[in-house]
Amino acid sequence: MSGIPYRADQRLAFAVTRFIEEVHRQVPQARLEPMTPYEDEDFTLAVIVPAGADEEAVLDQCLAASAAIEDEMAIYILPRVRVENQGA
Repeated sequence: MSGIPYRADQRLAFAVTRFIEEVHRQVPQARLEPMTPYEDEDFTLAVIVPAGADEEAVLDQCLAASAAIEDEMAIYILPRVRVENQGA
């Protein structure tokens, strides 16, 4: 039995962990939740920020982190930034 699927899962887990760490370094108040991946992305994460946060700046930071991982590991993580619901 080949170990390739396990290694692929391990690489994805490592990439997602790196992405989460980088987002928390840049935006400590962000909360991240996994989402169903879109089309050809390897992983999709909701990046939930508090009301008043600059969504565009957070998205730029998330896309930079995602691009660095994609360049290094050929794994694409799609960030979807949204503001936290006050009533939730």
